[in-house]
Amino acid sequence: MTDSIDVLGVSLNCLTAKEAMLKVMQFMENELVDTIEIMSMDALMKGREDAEWKELFREMDLVLPGEAEILKGTDMTDKGRMKETENRTFLKLFLKYLQKNQKRVFLLAETEEDLQRVGEMLRRYSRGICLAGSGIIEADDKREESVVNEINGTETDCILSVLASPYQEQFISRNKALLNAKVWLGCGAVFAESRGGHKAAGRLRHFFRKFMFSWRVGKEK
Repeated sequence: MTDSIDVLGVSLNCLTAKEAMLKVMQFMENELVDTIEIMSMDALMKGREDAEWKELFREMDLVLPGEAEILKGTDMTDKGRMKETENRTFLKLFLKYLQKNQKRVFLLAETEEDLQRVGEMLRRYSRGICLAGSGIIEADDKREESVVNEINGTETDCILSVLASPYQEQFISRNKALLNAKVWLGCGAVFAESRGGHKAAGRLRHFFRKFMFSWRVGKEK
């Protein structure tokens, strides 16, 4: 089975959760920060005609599908991988690894509200994670140098970003060489899609998202 798939012009790593975690453990041994991105349907749809955005993903060390529908839109037949993606098994294992090994995590978001939400997500998935700090930055506020210095002052192992695309990818591309961390996890796209998922309006929106994504992928095959 191939370990990568191409979806709307973006190459995604098609690994089991355990295989991805083996990569993470290798990353933790490296000197420079390694980058992981979890992709959503919406991010792929919005960026499908953005050549510069797609180029940023070629710089990533690991790009994983964050929704099972992304795999269903390809020729993927491995139901186990689809189930793991649907259940966000990698994210759960990753957070559990951080907790068990007492890795320090820095949260990066665009708003205070998003910081609170990602904090709730961490508590839901894995209590007891060691938070080294948190920062708020927007695409146009010119504070990148200050935020990078703040991150580097915390002896962070993992930067967990819920910034929106494409700024999330632009931020890490510009600052990767400056950051004193082991792993960058960009999950802003999937984090955004998790809001309101249990409400009727959220379920209806998800249905249309799946329909439009499947239609677009089918059209470009």
